[in-house]
Amino acid sequence: MTFRWRRAAALFRVETRCLLMDRSALLLIFGLPLMQVALYGYGVGFLPRHIPVAFSTDDPVVSMTPPARLLNDDTVQVTGPAGKLGEAERAVREGKAQIGVEVTKPVGDGPRGVTVFVDGSDPATVNPILERLNVIFWRRAAQYEAAGEIPAVRVHWLFGDAARESWAVSPGLIGLVVMVTMLFLGALCLVRERERGTWESLLATPVRPAEALAGKLAPYVLIGFIETVLLLGFIHVAFDVPLPLTSIALIAISPLFAASYLLLGFTFSTLAQTQLQAVQGAVGVYLPSLLLSGFLFPFSGMPTWARWLGSALPLTHFIRASRDILLRQAPASSLWLHLWPIGLFTVATLIAALLAFRRHLE
Repeated sequence: MTFRWRRAAALFRVETRCLLMDRSALLLIFGLPLMQVALYGYGVGFLPRHIPVAFSTDDPVVSMTPPARLLNDDTVQVTGPAGKLGEAERAVREGKAQIGVEVTKPVGDGPRGVTVFVDGSDPATVNPILERLNVIFWRRAAQYEAAGEIPAVRVHWLFGDAARESWAVSPGLIGLVVMVTMLFLGALCLVRERERGTWESLLATPVRPAEALAGKLAPYVLIGFIETVLLLGFIHVAFDVPLPLTSIALIAISPLFAASYLLLGFTFSTLAQTQLQAVQGAVGVYLPSLLLSGFLFPFSGMPTWARWLGSALPLTHFIRASRDILLRQAPASSLWLHLWPIGLFTVATLIAALLAFRRHLE
C-alpha cells in the first residue's frame, strides 16, 4: 500500500486532540518536569547551613577568644563557649554537635595541636564543613602562632568510616528501596483490579469493603517487612555495615514505615482511572521524597519551607533512624523521636485512603 500523507495528517490531528483533552497526560508531560526543576532549583542546596560545632581547649589564649570569631560563617553554629578538653568529643558522641574541635597547648616551640571529631553518620553534611574549616578556622588559628605555623590537624571519625562510602549510602538506601516498592505496589493495587474487573466481583461476595482492603494490603506490608530484613542482612554481609542488636527495633518499625507509603499509593490507585495515572501520582511523591529527605543532599542546606516539607516525609525519619542505629550505635529508645512523625503520616494516609475508597464505592 502507498503511504498517504493525508491519512497520516488526519491521525495526527486526532491524536493531538486526544492528547490535549487528557489532563493526566499533560500533567505527566509538563507538570512533573516543572516540579522537578523547581524542587531541584529552589529546594536543594549543596552547602549545609548552621551545623552545630563544639569547641574545647586547655589553652587560655584560645579560650579567651570567642569561637564565633574564629568561625564567622553561616555554615556553622557554635554550640557555646570553648569548654574543657574532652567536651567537644563528648558533644559529638551525645548528638549535641556534628563536629567537635579540640585545641591543645603547644609543646615547646611546636604549633598547637588540633583534633577534629566528626559525626560520620551523615558525610554529605560534614564533608563540606570540614573543607570550610580548612579555609576559615585553620587560617585564622595560625595567627596565634608566633612563627605563623598552621597547627597540626588530626581528624577522627567517631561514627561511620570515611574510607567506606557504602556505609554512608547503605542505611538510607534501605528506606528508599522500601518506599519505592510500597508506593508503586499500592498505586497499582486497586486500579489494576478495576481494569481487570475482578475488584467489583470481589465486592459482590459477602466480604465487606474494609475486610477486602485489609486483606489486599496486608501482604504488601509483609513484603516491606521482609524486604527490610533482607536488605539489612545484605548490607551487613556485602559492605560490612554494623548490625547491632538494636537493629531489631529498626525492623520493628519497618511495617509502619511500609504502610505509610503503601496507603498513600493506594489513595492514588483509588482516585486514578488507569494504571498510568496511578503511576504518575506515585512518581509525584517519589521525587520530592528523594530530594527532600536528606538522602542525596544535606538537609540543613535546604530553605525553611523545604525542611518543613521534608520533615513531614516518613523517608526522612527512617533514614535518620537507620543511620542512628547502624552507624551511631544509638539505643533503641532513640527511635521514638522518629517513630511519631512516621505514625502521624500513616494515620493521615489511612484516613485519606478510607475517604477515597468510600467515594470510589459510591
